[in-house]
Amino acid sequence: MVEETNSSADTKKTKHIIPLDSTFVINNKVFKYYNNWLTLGGGAQQNLRYNYKLGFAGGVDFNFHLSQHYFQLGTTITGERFGFYNNYQFHLGYGKRFENKDFHAAGFIGPSYSTGYGKVGDTVYTRPYKQFGLYGQIEIAKKITYDVGVGAALFADYNSEQSIIGLRFLLYFSGAYKGKKYIAG
Repeated sequence: MVEETNSSADTKKTKHIIPLDSTFVINNKVFKYYNNWLTLGGGAQQNLRYNYKLGFAGGVDFNFHLSQHYFQLGTTITGERFGFYNNYQFHLGYGKRFENKDFHAAGFIGPSYSTGYGKVGDTVYTRPYKQFGLYGQIEIAKKITYDVGVGAALFADYNSEQSIIGLRFLLYFSGAYKGKKYIAG
């Protein structure tokens, strides 16, 4: 789809517009623009408020669109190591996305809600907390196929109880695939 605009009487500028519900074909597979996607993965996080050692972070994010605006709904669990979690965080973000046939990149920012147990002394997590905060994430994925890929997400969560920054390796699953264009036989 092309939109033509007159900038002066003699010249015309063209602007390519991606149709809102348009589809395209790659290798006989039909894909759709403005698709939803899911990312999940695990990695490492550092609590900046307390002087803890590097810990585990795991998360799942469902990313969806309304018209041409992207939103993220997700959860992150963190702790001193895999299997020992003391913080459960939920977030909702608004963001931007770039996608082509080889790469996917997106960034989100929004409110978060964290609940868990803070450390009392050196070893015991018994102090409960519930805090609202601010969450941000930047993710990039190399596509293996148009709708499946692997990548990484840099994330940060800030609230009055803790400040966490981390890196997760992720699996990327897109909802772009709509079926085959031609069916043999």
